[in-house]
Amino acid sequence: MKPVNPADLERRRDTLLARLRALPNLMRGSVYERARKCGRPRCGCATSAGPKHRTRQLTVTLGGKTHTRYVRVDAVAQVQAQIASYHALWALVEELTAVNLELLRGTHPGGRALRTRRVR
Repeated sequence: MKPVNPADLERRRDTLLARLRALPNLMRGSVYERARKCGRPRCGCATSAGPKHRTRQLTVTLGGKTHTRYVRVDAVAQVQAQIASYHALWALVEELTAVNLELLRGTHPGGRALRTRRVR
């Protein structure tokens, strides 16, 4: 493997940090659609023969507890964009970790010095 120039790695790290700072609002979770009854007794969904209403739900687990929220039709795109930003954040964190790990390579002060071969 070809050694990488530390200056190149630091430039890459600075680029990743700038991208990290530029991320918009984000949220962890999943949006899904489900069929449910509306609760009105005269609605067709109240009988077993009638179709149920399609709704969008956001589900998030915080502190070991699952939270579910209704998402309005006009807010679905916004919520999905926030979730996409969350995934972009973790992709950046993975890249940044790889760069920082590479920068740490060979800088341990207590590590053994490279041995040189003696020519006899």
